[in-house]
This record gives sequence, C-alpha cells and structure tokens, in this order.
Amino acid sequence: MIGLPWLREGIAQWNEFVLLDRVPHAVLLSGSNGLGKLALARNMAHMALCENLSDSGPCKECSACHLFTANNHPDFTMVSAEKSIIKVDQIRKLTQKIILSSTKGLFRVIIVENAEQMNKAAANALLKTLEEPPEKVVIILTTSEVGSLLPTIKSRCVKINVPIPAYNDAYEWLKNNSQSSSSEEIKLSLSLTNGAPITALTILDNELLLQVKTMISDLKDLVNHQKTILEITKRWNTEELYVHFSMLASYFLMIIKQNNKLNFENSASQTDIGLAHVSHLDDKLLVFVKSLYLFIHRTDTPLKKELLIDELLINWKSNFQKS
Repeated sequence: MIGLPWLREGIAQWNEFVLLDRVPHAVLLSGSNGLGKLALARNMAHMALCENLSDSGPCKECSACHLFTANNHPDFTMVSAEKSIIKVDQIRKLTQKIILSSTKGLFRVIIVENAEQMNKAAANALLKTLEEPPEKVVIILTTSEVGSLLPTIKSRCVKINVPIPAYNDAYEWLKNNSQSSSSEEIKLSLSLTNGAPITALTILDNELLLQVKTMISDLKDLVNHQKTILEITKRWNTEELYVHFSMLASYFLMIIKQNNKLNFENSASQTDIGLAHVSHLDDKLLVFVKSLYLFIHRTDTPLKKELLIDELLINWKSNFQKS
C-alpha cells in the first residue's frame, strides 16, 4: 500500500468494491492539489488488476502485480497532459485501446490525470466512451478543478472527494517524511498549502519557505521605506519569485484567519510583518490577496510580468506604508 494514512479508508473501500464485483465503470477523484489523488488512483488500478486480491489488498506476487509495479501492465493506461493540454488524439487512441479484451481476463484500467486539462474535443470524445462504456473497463479521472469538467462527464462518474487530512495527521506525516524541518517550518508549510501535506513536503524539501520569507521581508521593508519598489520588482522578476504568489496569498489569508480567531489549532504563530499601524488591516490584506490571484491569472496574458509586479507593489505601498 502507500504511506499516506489519510487515504487508507478510501483504499479499503475500493478494495471491498473490487472483491464484491461492484466496480463502477467511471470514477471521478476530486480534491485539492497535494492530497495524493494520483496515488489513490494508482492503488485503485492495482487492486482492480491483481489476480489474487484479498482483504489485505494486492498480493504483490502475481504476474499482474509485477507488471503493474514495473509500469508494464498491458491492461493499464495513463493519460496525462502534453504541455498542459490533454488532446483529442490522446483520448481517441485510448478509445481504440479499451474496446479490446483484457489480456488477463480481469479489467482494463485507465487513469486520466488532471482531467480538467482536456480540451473541448478531448472531453467530448471521452464523453462518448462514458455514455457507452465497454465491459470490464474502469476509467478513473483525477481533478483539482471539478467545476471545469463537463456536467455530462461528472454525471456519468461515481464521485469520490479526497479530503484534506486532519491537521495532526498531516503534521505527523510531514514530521516523519521531511528532511530535518523544524516544527515552525512544518506548521508554516501546512498553512501556505491549506493543509495539503504532499505540497507542503515539496515546499520543505526544496527550501521554498526561504523564498516566501524573502518576499514577506521585502514587503515589510517597503512599508518601512528601507527598499524601493524598483529594486524589489527587479529581483522578484529576475529570480521569478512571482511563481510563489499563491503561497504568499495563503500566508496573508492565514494572518486574516488568525486575527479573526478562525485559524486551525496549530498554525504557525510568526505572522508579525509590522502592520499594526494600519487601520482596517484585514480588509486591506484581503484586497492584496485578490491582487495576487489576479496577477496569477494575468500571467497568461501578453502583459509584461515586470509591469504587473510593479503595479502590485505600488498598491501594497499605498495601502500599508508608514507615514
């Protein structure tokens, strides 16, 4: 099995479905990024393909298990985006493949990772398959943007939501799996990822907290007239720190929650960035958070990132600077 304790219940339920021959033809796994949806989907596929499945899960000894572990099982197919798009040709090839009988006499299993990345033609092609599913075929879709999928696709799937784990479970898992991270770093990483442990682990192992803290320090220095908009803009653009704006937004949302006693029990406590002088602080922080998300949205446009950063910092300074 896998070392993600918050998925164990879902894995056990699916194991039972397979043993009772109650496997649906299509499943939609939804939930935030960083919760292990793909890991759950792969476990589900493994169980459906194992030749000697038991109450304790795949046997890990049969030829099907060996083939699956080696990523060579002929009845298992993964479909992922190519340059952020799942194209219609990928789905058409998939359709041609699943009409064939299983080589092992069990299931054919297909995982479509990040199904929201299907273009319109691909989504419509998949819909045709879902409307008339072949026997012994299981299609598992994963998505973090369930609202982006066609309603007709969603209606033809059994829906399973992958929940955010309990805070203590996520904290203990990170403590056991991160590389020498402090308690405060673990708490902050969970805050910045809205409790998603796998994304938090990526932040910790790649030392991304340091870059977020650098941006927070820059904003504080701008308020205190210790740095200029020009020099901050130049560095954020040159070092591409803007790729962390979603985490920066989560940081300020954490402050707002703490100010209103809405933060979860063990969130990080180091949230002072010298804004005690600002009236209507939460309202202004919320406006800045919206500006960060607007920046993220506008990066897909021809507008220059340097100008967008400049605009963002001008708004920050005008709302929060000390007189």
